[in-house]
Amino acid sequence: MSQDLTGKVAVVTGAARGIGRACAVRLAQAGADVAIIDIDLNSGARYEHEPAGTTAEQIEQLGRQTFGVQADLTNEGEAHRAIEQIVERFGRLDILVNAAGGAITPYTRSTPTKTPTQDVKTLFDVNFMSAFHCCQAAVPALKEAGGGAIVNFTSTAATTVFPDGSNSFYAAAKAALAHWTRHLAAEVGPDGIRVNMVAPGITLTGRLLEESKDTGYDSRAAEVPMRRLGEPDDVAKAVEFFASDLSAFVTGRSIPVDGGWILNPA
Repeated sequence: MSQDLTGKVAVVTGAARGIGRACAVRLAQAGADVAIIDIDLNSGARYEHEPAGTTAEQIEQLGRQTFGVQADLTNEGEAHRAIEQIVERFGRLDILVNAAGGAITPYTRSTPTKTPTQDVKTLFDVNFMSAFHCCQAAVPALKEAGGGAIVNFTSTAATTVFPDGSNSFYAAAKAALAHWTRHLAAEVGPDGIRVNMVAPGITLTGRLLEESKDTGYDSRAAEVPMRRLGEPDDVAKAVEFFASDLSAFVTGRSIPVDGGWILNPA
């Protein structure tokens, strides 16, 4: 059963498609009003396996209020302005979910010796700096609301290694975010703000399904103890737990959502 988030205002970044979209819809189903931030609010239309329509339309169909802001969250000014617009629109902020990110640079050059410097910068900007900017922008509003919840996205890649060393700097960026998140939890805990993490394994988003011919991810279900790969809503359920009072005394922690894949040493 979904938790009752009626009266809460949530922000989900990277919510135009994939896991971010699933999280935004899940929180709306639980009763929250949900603002979405993405660099392209219509990016879901690029992938055939994404749901029809936009995330905002899906949230409105659930009877919840929504507001979309198109912003590049790797830019500090844009990130702060996006959060400020949302707080001004809804009057408060209770939940921040930083789902924006991903292994967006070419997989074929992602090992430590092949990754060019520009890819390193891109991966750290998208996976670390975007969350960093949004957290710093959101904390004052969360304090004003009397506390709340932040959920950052790390990855099973942050704690394990593919045998060939691929996705190396994506993993490094997620590991950096995980440790920084624990420090943030220690700082803002006295203000009633809980800061936790979800660490997805291989998850069948529209983008991954389209790119699987290059990455070979779709053939890796046999490595997972539960013998399947993740779906976006698997991750969204863990986010709902961290956003709700079910996790009222949990902070600085990470839930791997990977079907037990991380149990398999790489």
